[in-house]
Amino acid sequence: MRSQQAVPPRDVLRGRVAVVTGSSRGLGFAMARVLGLHGAVVVLAARSDDGVAAAVERLRSQGIAVSGRRCDTAEPADVEALRDDALNRGTLDIWINNAGTSGVFGPTASTPVDDFTRVVRTNILGTFHGARAALPVFLEQGHGDLVNLYGQGDRGPVALQNAYASSKRWVRQFTETLRLETKGTGVRVHGMNPGLVETELLGRVTSQAGYEHRLGALQVVVGLWGQNADQAARPIMHLVTSDAAEFRFLTRTRLVTHGLHNVLNGRLRRTKRMPLAVTLVDPDQRP
Repeated sequence: MRSQQAVPPRDVLRGRVAVVTGSSRGLGFAMARVLGLHGAVVVLAARSDDGVAAAVERLRSQGIAVSGRRCDTAEPADVEALRDDALNRGTLDIWINNAGTSGVFGPTASTPVDDFTRVVRTNILGTFHGARAALPVFLEQGHGDLVNLYGQGDRGPVALQNAYASSKRWVRQFTETLRLETKGTGVRVHGMNPGLVETELLGRVTSQAGYEHRLGALQVVVGLWGQNADQAARPIMHLVTSDAAEFRFLTRTRLVTHGLHNVLNGRLRRTKRMPLAVTLVDPDQRP
């Protein structure tokens, strides 16, 4: 493995190029910002041209070397073009598979087929395509950091969220297998579960009609253990500058200390709860 030299924190990633998918906003944007502030050249990617352009301008205004392109990670050609953009910057050192989407809340038996397929395309195929684009480059040069994002369900079943939870279980298995396959090559494969992050993905929920009343507890849970995107992004630096296999936010210690901290700061009060927008769908009227 590469050793890390003692250099100023803001320069620790100087000379490296980092790709972050799903990075026009939220956690992906925050991770790209952290990497850029520590010296990396950052390549952003998201499905919206306008979103990418706005995110690039925001980072450039902070002195970060950054470029970006529209990319649907479910499409191999898009991901390969993203990789080539990074290589045009001279190298490819870090690839973060962050792009993800949630599924419709409700029982599996009545989950719309198109919704389940959408989750699989983004969370599973998107992760596979990113890894398949980056790993050959890493293996040829003998170094590189691949980071896959875990999420709720990566360690066990979650009722009424089968599409999302199962996809994250798959990402964990996929990541651990890649780690075995790249052992001794100089390539590092990491998993990152940032915990509950207050982003649009968490705050905008689509529910099958008749199950929306079960979502009320989500605001309380987020109040106890939620964090903003900047807080959730900080551990990425630990992963890409170390041999750590993974990072998981909600350890037993954090479960207590972070929850207590948020209680003391009034995060459970209605005025401080994360806004929750629920869209209802009737599974009988969808494919």
